Amino acid sequence: MCAEAELTDARGTISALQARPREDHKQREELTDQQSVDKETMEQLVSARADKAAMQRQLADAERTIKTLKDQLECLRTRLAEQEQTIRALFSSGSSPSSGSSVVPSDHLASLASMNGFAATKRMLDELEKQSHIVNRLIASNGGQLHPIGPLDGEIEINVGGTVLCVPRKPLLLPGVSESLIAYLLLHHLDGLPKDTDGRPFLDADPVYMEWLRDEIANVGVADAQGESHEIVLTGDHSTDSSSLFWHELLFDTKTTLGSHLTRETGACEAATNGKDPIDIIKASASDVEAAMADLVEAERELKRFHRAIGPFFKSAAGDDEIKSVRVLGKTVSTTEATLSSIGSDKRLYRTLHSGAPVSSIRPDHLMKVVDFARRQRIAPPGSIVKPPTSTNAKQLRVDTEMYGLKHEPSCSGLAGGGHNFIAKSAEEWGKVIDMTGKHSPTATLIYKSSRDTLGYSSFINKVTGKSGLLFALRDGDTHRFGCFIDGPLAPPDDPTQTNLYKAPLFFFSLSGAYETPIKIELPEESQMVKVAGAQGAAQANNMDWSSNARIGCSPAGVLWLGLARHGPAADLSSCQLWISRDELAEGYSGGYSYYKGTLAQSLDFTCDEMEVWQVQAK
Repeated sequence: MCAEAELTDARGTISALQARPREDHKQREELTDQQSVDKETMEQLVSARADKAAMQRQLADAERTIKTLKDQLECLRTRLAEQEQTIRALFSSGSSPSSGSSVVPSDHLASLASMNGFAATKRMLDELEKQSHIVNRLIASNGGQLHPIGPLDGEIEINVGGTVLCVPRKPLLLPGVSESLIAYLLLHHLDGLPKDTDGRPFLDADPVYMEWLRDEIANVGVADAQGESHEIVLTGDHSTDSSSLFWHELLFDTKTTLGSHLTRETGACEAATNGKDPIDIIKASASDVEAAMADLVEAERELKRFHRAIGPFFKSAAGDDEIKSVRVLGKTVSTTEATLSSIGSDKRLYRTLHSGAPVSSIRPDHLMKVVDFARRQRIAPPGSIVKPPTSTNAKQLRVDTEMYGLKHEPSCSGLAGGGHNFIAKSAEEWGKVIDMTGKHSPTATLIYKSSRDTLGYSSFINKVTGKSGLLFALRDGDTHRFGCFIDGPLAPPDDPTQTNLYKAPLFFFSLSGAYETPIKIELPEESQMVKVAGAQGAAQANNMDWSSNARIGCSPAGVLWLGLARHGPAADLSSCQLWISRDELAEGYSGGYSYYKGTLAQSLDFTCDEMEVWQVQAK
């Protein structure tokens, strides 16, 4: 038994001896791993200490640089103060730097030049700051913001004439769109629009056109994301629709530099004017200040132009921006109180939208067109021709338009009617005449009126010379109103004693008297001639006994003489003669004849009671 126990112990001892090398090896491996970790940690510690030392050196260098800059700034301030004191001392002692006196050293003259430049720049910066405040006030008016409103990846929800549309914001900033008035309005002046009952901005415009434009703007964004481009152009029915043509020209084709230009220049101005220390003013060179001033002046002009065009859409202090709506077969049609008031409370359209009762006696799209015709007449710039709405069912649309109290005729915005004492009695009547000129989107501007400017030839010629596209309107008594249009200038000769004879496209027209309704009377091309006398000259008639200041048209088709008299010209332009050959008169003529000649006045020779000259221009 003892031998077996000893044998077992011996075996255990042998096993222990065999295992010890393995344990020693494992311990050595663990020790080696720990040493590697310690070494890596030490290297990191050494690296961190080196980085800290480098940062401390950089900080020390920065502190020294800052101290140097502060010293330089203080030296500069000291020099400026010394220069100012020197100049003041020179002037207080009676020395004149401009006299060239040897009393003033050359370094003092240099100081004076430096101070003069400094003062001039300072004055320019003061003016720049004032101009910046003007621009900022214009931006802030009507709820404007300098920077685009809202996140660029979002949408703008807006109520357009009763239809809620969501316009993607980002494409409004892309070339081809950002220059439009509608883009600047939606991005910068959304808060200036009135709000509907749900708090959405309300735009008193045609929802049909705006929905089309929204889709086109989205197409621009899609094309840009694909590295392509998309041009927004009226096509299909929109290209001939009077409403789409009006809104496209006003909101999209009318361009502005405000979207991209104003933010940059105003920011530059603020940067230039924020600092008041001499070092800041010196850094702003005179050329930079002049350029910034020119940009801000241009921004002011652009903002005023924007407000003139878009002003009718903004909230009104008069309270006429209240939104009126009506439901038509499930469709909402809305406009503002301002639009309804402009047509008059006696109109059925006014009463219908004020009552708010549902309507079922008209197609929704036709009522939208009637409402839009009223709003276009309100929003159109003065002197613009507003054409009646168009539809595939033109006959029914005319009936619907007139059923709601509007004449289905071209209307001239802001000219005739409304208490103005013009020869044309209504906007519709005047619109018909200006529409005869064939000008695209024409505007008319009154440049001469005899009751205001006198019938003297010198006054007349001073008003009309240099203008082109002249529409003459004359009144003979209370019944006969008529005139002519010259698609060109009324050009007197260089020599005041001579006359100028030249060709110019022209036609005559009648508003009342000779015809029951406005009508255009065209002349053969060979009779489309104009003869204008100088201030001391005379346009002679064929018989040589009679002469005038001006002759419009010629034999054998028709002639209007202004200032006609025997051995004339007459004392003023009121002495006139108008005749048109029987062969050239349009159907419906109810006047008399003299030797196969008819007239648009009460008689061939007449005294003009009022004369107006309008300049008609295409946009």
